[in-house]
Amino acid sequence: MSDPEYVLVEGPLVVLVPGFRDRLNAAGYFPGSAAQQLQLIACLSRWMVGRNLAVEGLTTIVVEEFFRERRSTHKNYRTPRSSSAFLLFFKGAGFSYGSGAEATALAWDRTLGLFGSYLADERGLRPTTVDNYLNQARPFLQWHFDRTNDDLSSLTIHEITGFLLNRGATQSRGSIRVAVTALRALSKWLFLNGILPESLAEGIGPATYSAFGSLPKAVTREIVQSLVAQSAIGPVTPYRDRAIVLVLSRLALRCREVAELQLDDLRWRTGTIVVHGKGAALDEMPVPVDVGSAIVDYLERERPASAHRHVFLQARAPHAPLGRSAVGSIINRLSARTGNGVPVGAHQLRHSAATGVLAAGGTLTEAAQLLRHVNPATTVIYARVDLQALAGVARDWPVATASVATAPTGKAPIT
Repeated sequence: MSDPEYVLVEGPLVVLVPGFRDRLNAAGYFPGSAAQQLQLIACLSRWMVGRNLAVEGLTTIVVEEFFRERRSTHKNYRTPRSSSAFLLFFKGAGFSYGSGAEATALAWDRTLGLFGSYLADERGLRPTTVDNYLNQARPFLQWHFDRTNDDLSSLTIHEITGFLLNRGATQSRGSIRVAVTALRALSKWLFLNGILPESLAEGIGPATYSAFGSLPKAVTREIVQSLVAQSAIGPVTPYRDRAIVLVLSRLALRCREVAELQLDDLRWRTGTIVVHGKGAALDEMPVPVDVGSAIVDYLERERPASAHRHVFLQARAPHAPLGRSAVGSIINRLSARTGNGVPVGAHQLRHSAATGVLAAGGTLTEAAQLLRHVNPATTVIYARVDLQALAGVARDWPVATASVATAPTGKAPIT
């Protein structure tokens, strides 16, 4: 059914349907998408009837239980995020979503929320850093709660180590290093709140990792050009995708920096752009003509009307700003469509921009300026990409010759 007017909702949530339908329409949802949202709410409402729950009984724990059961019978709309539009409307209607009887032990999602608040409010970490920590703590909490029935007080150092070893089989060393840092912070927070009787943070060993263990994962100019060409013929958002590829490959921005670009960051009179970098740094960078033209094309021809000030928005209603994961997914999708047989990630375009500076005769200092590295030593990794130039300064490997005198023991010389 693709008409939201004909979706039948029964149960405690029926009183909210007219207002929610109007909200979807005002947000620009297509009829089919609005109908799917209402069908999901109809399922949730019927499920609540079976448990004798009133509309006031809709809590985080109830929603999580509903989607846990739904995952066993459905292939779509299987996480609480699917109902985020309705839950936001639910709060705006005056209901206290998230209240209700507290469980004896904290549910993993509530624990994650409290941990995130601690990182942001008490530790003062940047939102991106908080997200990185939570992305590593989330799978650990789910894994632990599935094994121990939500009992965090039983957490041991052996369990943390076992989880890290298990993840290490499929995750990169860089990800494991972040996981170690995040789980140390989580352990300290659990101890400070009296959930753990002792701190386990000191028992979590370091993950061996070096950024100099391999060459920068850059891609060739031809591959970058194929991404640009493929983005320009995209079926849905060609102007947006082309602008994103050029911003990543020409300005060497990170995914988060692209996602956080605001309309006010575009300085058209000076031909510059303000980048929100690491550590709350604000860097003003010149915009090449092709990049500026691509952004203008997107703003004039494709960007939907929205109250959001972010430059890049989702194509579908309610046209929310793109997240950093969505920016990375755009590059992954374009890479698959090129048929080059070489998977390309968004961060590789940043590496390619730096290596392009050196290939054109630029210096490491100029590459550092493009990458906005605070410490010039961070850019040294790119000194190894010109293997032909390095061959000229490499010393010959010492090789023994037959002229070496025979050892006193009478053994033959080493050759």
